[in-house]
Amino acid sequence: MTQHVEQITPRKPQQASVRKFRVYESRRISPSFQRVTIQSTDPDFDQEFTYFGFDHWFRLFFAAGSSPLELPYGGLDGWYQRLTALEHPPIVRNYTIREARKSGSTWRFDVDFVLHRGQSGQVEGEAARWALRTKPGDELGFLDQGCIFSTHGRSPLLLVSDETGLPGAEGILHSLDPNNTQCILEVPQPGDVRELPINPIWVFRNGQSGQAALEALRSITLDPESDAYIVGESDFVLAARQICLKAGLRKNRIDFCGYWRK
Repeated sequence: MTQHVEQITPRKPQQASVRKFRVYESRRISPSFQRVTIQSTDPDFDQEFTYFGFDHWFRLFFAAGSSPLELPYGGLDGWYQRLTALEHPPIVRNYTIREARKSGSTWRFDVDFVLHRGQSGQVEGEAARWALRTKPGDELGFLDQGCIFSTHGRSPLLLVSDETGLPGAEGILHSLDPNNTQCILEVPQPGDVRELPINPIWVFRNGQSGQAALEALRSITLDPESDAYIVGESDFVLAARQICLKAGLRKNRIDFCGYWRK
């Protein structure tokens, strides 16, 4: 549901705890994306969780190799100290909830994993490899983190992202009135295009990550009164921010985050 509001600010959960989840389904949705649907198993989770939409993110915990899954149970504060004290610490990665659904007290979240491939053609990254091998019933850990997205609401919005930020961009577009939005999305290949509430500028990888998106950003007219939200590979994000600054966007209205580094 879209929200017509004057201003949106980052929000943290009022309470959050490390919870055990299970994999409900894992499937390939396009050449570069594997979608894993995870499901809550603890009825107490429903009592503390509020879905904010937008770029609602969380920490995902999964077992390393053949080690058993151990989780740093407890509240949000101190989770990392508890993690390092475990005999077999799990791998931790940050992800965005692409879509949330609730049935009774049970939550299901769709999580999209990008399948980056190295020069050998093999999928890189522990989380992506986990997404490919996981199966229904596998256990993982979940820790809610809330949203970092902010906008002045009635201001024009500029979204620029590579494929790693696509789930968050999609959540924002589904949560906010998209009529006052410019959106540039770079994905590895045309088969990764998906239906969105607006028709963004889709560009496809033409060499170095982010180069096609930067070329598209330079080619459009930017409103200096816009709020900007830029996420993706670190060098690309910094270059896109500089383009926005040169176009007159105010520094304090450009949100940016490097999700990964070449």
